[in-house]
Amino acid sequence: MSTTTVLSPVKLAIPRFTRSVLVGANWLLSKLQPASGARASEPKPADRIKEAAALREYAMRYAKHDPRFAEDLLAAADLHERAL
Repeated sequence: MSTTTVLSPVKLAIPRFTRSVLVGANWLLSKLQPASGARASEPKPADRIKEAAALREYAMRYAKHDPRFAEDLLAAADLHERAL
């Protein structure tokens, strides 16, 4: 003997002012977008090399205790450095 449970969807009522709140929020975000349009600049190649070297040094601290983690960190350092 087996039991099959069938769920029937229940229609949910949308609160009254949901659409107007969404429209207002979208308008506000569109006005704030240019102000937050400033993005971080790409690091210089020398910075990338220094960051990769620091990450490799950090990876070597974990090489004995967790070799897989250290390998992942070394791979990440290689990818970071290659993105020049």
